[in-house]
Amino acid sequence: MSRAARSTLTTSDGRTLSWVEYGDPSGTVVVNHHGGLLSASDVAPLDDAAASAGVRLVSFDRPGIAGSSPVPGRTTADGAADAAALLDHLEVERAAALGWSMGGQYALATAAGLGQRITAVAVVAGCLPLDDAGTLAELNAMDRRFTALATHHRAGLADVAELWGGLAHFSPGAWAKVASEGEVEADVAAVHAHAEELASSAHDMAEQRDGVVEEYLAWARPWGFALADVPCPVHVWQGGDDHLVPPSWAERLVDGLPSAQLRMLEGEGHFLLLNHGEQVLRELVAAG
Repeated sequence: MSRAARSTLTTSDGRTLSWVEYGDPSGTVVVNHHGGLLSASDVAPLDDAAASAGVRLVSFDRPGIAGSSPVPGRTTADGAADAAALLDHLEVERAAALGWSMGGQYALATAAGLGQRITAVAVVAGCLPLDDAGTLAELNAMDRRFTALATHHRAGLADVAELWGGLAHFSPGAWAKVASEGEVEADVAAVHAHAEELASSAHDMAEQRDGVVEEYLAWARPWGFALADVPCPVHVWQGGDDHLVPPSWAERLVDGLPSAQLRMLEGEGHFLLLNHGEQVLRELVAAG
């Protein structure tokens, strides 16, 4: 099991940004944007894959998650500044960006905000803008419910996050069973194989009580940039049997991006990154 120690840096506006890294310390830098209900360590299972692909995978916690200071009212576009702060701290001029699930739009925001500094983007099971009621209605029932709770009952969603983090801490196996419920067999096996790493990430996510509330409020706000603002190549990876993110969203993302390719994997679900991480990283680095 890969458990990297968290590091912290101070942003120009005085906030704390926490981050971890995996893979090859001298490899090509890829900035990861973690999924929802998880933290920066959600890519711990890709440690070996990143090393094999020659990738230095650096991943930071969004505001209000794990050790990163909260930023009430933040937007998706604001994530680009934190990515830039991390790259500056590491003295890295150019990098690629990766985002899984809720992190997908943040990877795109990083490319839109940092321009030529980002060489390419990989979005895995990513979402469309959810400030549109019609698109939100296409989302799975759980995430619609959490979005509504964030808006109308903050304390209720914070309670859910604490319970989720507690389950992950005390029973990683039970957490993995709930997290992978309804997914394809390959996903279920992958989540259970990495149960301790992923559950640790989920536990870290719940370190701050209101962090998840702000996550769901932010993803339902306008992103603050347009898909047309993303200048670099984008690979959109999507499982054809994903029960959390509608597979048709991947096609719509590709249609809106200036330079994008769709990687639709039939028979795969929401956790396809766990089974195809090395391929995703190798193609991402090659695209830049």
